[in-house]
Amino acid sequence: METLDISSALEMLGGEKDLLIELLQAFVSCERLDGAKLERLEAQPDRTEAAKYVHFYKGAARQLAAQKLAASGQALEDVLRGKKTGDIAALNKAFLSDYEEAVEAVEASLAVL
Repeated sequence: METLDISSALEMLGGEKDLLIELLQAFVSCERLDGAKLERLEAQPDRTEAAKYVHFYKGAARQLAAQKLAASGQALEDVLRGKKTGDIAALNKAFLSDYEEAVEAVEASLAVL
């Protein structure tokens, strides 16, 4: 599973390189994923807001073909929504790590596009 698959992202966007660049720029310039905020949201009895927070970044990852981040986000979101069971702390760790890796990959891609 790739951190960032530029070819797939371009294919999903119909080959529109300028649009891809715009989306990549938006990904790195929007509000950064905040692990402490996520943990605060997860500590609430109703984890709906935590799931929405994860969903936002997971959705952005899917648009960019940031496959690892999309997958770890989906796994965490499924647990937060009660669709599956799992270790939230471990899922958070993977999600945050994949997010940082995706940001680095996006920044590197922007430097060459």
